[in-house]
Order: sequence, then structure tokens, then C-alpha cells
Amino acid sequence: MAKVEKLFIQPFEIEVHYKKIKNIYLKITPAGKILISAPLATPTQYLTAFVNSRFDWIENRQQEFRQKKLANVLKAGEMLLFGKPTLAKLSDDELVSILHEKIKHYYQKYWPFFAERGKRPVEIKYRLMKATWGVCRPTARTITFNKRLVHQPVEFIEYVVLHELCHLLVGNHSKDFYALVAYHLPQFRRYANSRISDELA
Repeated sequence: MAKVEKLFIQPFEIEVHYKKIKNIYLKITPAGKILISAPLATPTQYLTAFVNSRFDWIENRQQEFRQKKLANVLKAGEMLLFGKPTLAKLSDDELVSILHEKIKHYYQKYWPFFAERGKRPVEIKYRLMKATWGVCRPTARTITFNKRLVHQPVEFIEYVVLHELCHLLVGNHSKDFYALVAYHLPQFRRYANSRISDELA
């Protein structure tokens, strides 16, 4: 019988099945779940290197499945608002205003922790970005969020807000950084993986 365990290689949660096989096999399910079949007693550090070497492939496959899911959800004239289809006709300014209210809610939820550690309030900005959902600049005391977040589920928005706030204390994506994120949001991996296709985001 295969031994099964969860392996966390940021930002992925992976289900590893240890079997009497010689090679490692990687699979992404339509739901975006990452499955690995590996020989018995394969060292964790080897699996970590294996996953890191295939980081782009994993992200691309998950994105393909998100796009297929989105194609089955949206109808003509619809767009996503907080991850749900809507026929509402909203201007860019209206969308930014709606997004700002949601982000302000999560900012206020987590801010006391950072204020207690001597951080001064930051200015929140918005712009369209292709490569990232948020940018934290501690020295400038600004956090810029991607306008396209308004199309994403609220769970993903909460994760992005917390993610950027944590960069005020830890400037990289080390274990310490993700430990800080997990301290506030233990289920952050599920929230981070709630993202829908980037087509409308």
C-alpha cells in the first residue's frame, strides 16, 4: 500500500504518494491539485528540488485549468465581480471603488498587528499590472494593488492584502515570511489557490 503525505513547497501544497516505483511522476488534476508519485524513501529535499525545477510548468497547467473552468462559467456579456458572474455594467472608477472598500476591510482587520510593531500607516494605490497582484514598498510606505483583483474571489483578495502587509516586516518569501502569513491566516494556501483565471483578472 502506498504511503501518502502532504508536502508544502511554497506556494504549493502537494500530495505525495510513495510507491514501489523507480521514477517520480507529477500530475495536476483539473481542480488544480498537485499529485506526485515517488519511490519509497525519496528525500524531501529531492522532491523540493524536483518541484522547484518544474515551478513554471505547474503554474501554467493550473492556469490552463482555471481558464477552462472560467469558460464554462461566464456567459455573453458577463464579467466576474469578486469571483462571481454578473451582468452589471460598471465603469473602471466604480470597480476600483468597490475593490477599495473590500481591501480597506481586510487592511483594517490585520493592521493592528503591524501598528503594534511600530509600522506607520501605508498609502493604498491601484493600477493595472501584468505580473503581480500587489507591490509593497516599505520605505515609501505604499502598497499598490492590481485593479484586476476586483474580479477575484474575496478569499484570494484577503490573502493578497495580508501577503503585502507581511512584506512590511519580512521583505522576501522565506520560511519566516510564510510563517508570518500562516500566523494570521492558517488556511492561506487554500485562499491563495482560490484565484480564478487571469483572463478577467
